[in-house]
Amino acid sequence: MAASEALFDAVRGLTERDLVVALVCGGGSALLPAPPEGLTLAEEQALNRALLASGAPIGVMNAIRKHASRIKGGRLAAACAPARVVSLIVSDVPGDDPAQVASGPTVPDAVDARAALAMIEAWKIALPETVLAHIRSAASAAPDPRDPVFARNEVHVIASARISLEAAAARAGAQGVPAVILSDAIEGEARDVGRVHAALAREVACRNRPFVAPVVMLSGGETTVTLRGDGGRGGRNTEFLLAFAQAVDGLEGIHALAADTDGIDGTEDNAGAFADGTSAGRLRASGHDAMTALARNDAWGAFDQLGDLFIPGPTGTNVNDFRAILVRPPMG
Repeated sequence: MAASEALFDAVRGLTERDLVVALVCGGGSALLPAPPEGLTLAEEQALNRALLASGAPIGVMNAIRKHASRIKGGRLAAACAPARVVSLIVSDVPGDDPAQVASGPTVPDAVDARAALAMIEAWKIALPETVLAHIRSAASAAPDPRDPVFARNEVHVIASARISLEAAAARAGAQGVPAVILSDAIEGEARDVGRVHAALAREVACRNRPFVAPVVMLSGGETTVTLRGDGGRGGRNTEFLLAFAQAVDGLEGIHALAADTDGIDGTEDNAGAFADGTSAGRLRASGHDAMTALARNDAWGAFDQLGDLFIPGPTGTNVNDFRAILVRPPMG
């Protein structure tokens, strides 16, 4: 909360001759708590925990968050008025909507409280009653993007998943491996997305369609994990890979990396992991199995057992998830 208050102090009393340059990246939702009057920090934290456990996509989570904050949803930019605000955005959200990055402290959007309440109901998100009461009240109303206070502001996306995937594709091509970008905005349950990617990899490996091996398939976006078990460890990228590994079990020539570009997958020390057609078999040989690990949301434990965690350390940036699946032609 001290950081949020420091930002408000820094922009207090600006004039129309002042210029504010805001550097905004993923993680700002967590790093800038600012509960509105009537709510406590503990209640804002409870809101965040409920959202993370719900399996809702990031756009839904951020749309709800901004209705229980004094800084999100363009409120920081409004506090800068009448100064002009130029926002430079490092996007970590599917589709690169600037209003979604860090819940948009300097970029308002058009999602109103009624829509946020509909999202809460649709995703069956159990929020503290005090938070729900606030969102239902007029006090939760977020700034309107059409408000003249934002008329002189500018927004520029300077880094994104699209840019990272295009760079990876160019790098693969320079190494003589054709690359295809499936999408930079894939969302959904991590294990389900992993199985879909595995189906594509199997089709290429077995039938040379829809792409011809060798090929590296690239994708980005942000999947979600619905918590089902107790005591498991991991994040969305390791869960994606564990389901992927289970689905390509025994197939040769398939190799995958899935990682969070900020270097931290969930709350663990790894960015993600590596997997191939031998991963599930090696896990069984060690006395474990992928299905049980998935049931416990313990993908970190599974890949730690295999020694296949990817641990580069924090990268200092975040353009969402990065997935690369290399399919090689059959040997011989």
